[in-house]
Amino acid sequence: MKALCKAIAWCVFVIVAQGQKEKKEYHHPFSPPHFYTAQEFIELDESNRNVYTSGLIDGLGASGLFGATDATVRNLSSCIKDMTSKQIAAIIAEYVQEHPEVWHVALSIEGFVALKLVAMGCKLSDKT
Repeated sequence: MKALCKAIAWCVFVIVAQGQKEKKEYHHPFSPPHFYTAQEFIELDESNRNVYTSGLIDGLGASGLFGATDATVRNLSSCIKDMTSKQIAAIIAEYVQEHPEVWHVALSIEGFVALKLVAMGCKLSDKT
C-alpha cells in the first residue's frame, strides 16, 4: 500500500511540475519574417516608433487583401481611427514594456496583440 501511495504522490508531483514548466514558457505558433523584435521597438526613438507604427497600421488596414475578414479590419479601424501614430506607438510600447517575456518575438505580432487588446476594449465599451 505504501508503494502505491508513493507512486501516486510521484505522479502528482510530475504532473504539477510539468504544468508549472509549461506556464513559464511563452510560445507563438507562427513567427513571420520580421525587421524588428518587440525589444528593439522600445529601444527606438519616438520618431522611428511613429514611422514603424504608421507602416504597421497601413499593413493591418490592407490585411483584407491577405484574407482577414472585413469585420476584423473594420473593428480595429473603428477603434483607432481618431488616434495618431504617436498614440498607437505609445500603446504598443507600453504593452511591450509590461511583457518582457515577448521581447524576442517579432514586433509585428506583439504590435498586433497590443492593438487587438485595444480593439477588444473598444468593442466591449461599445456594448455598454
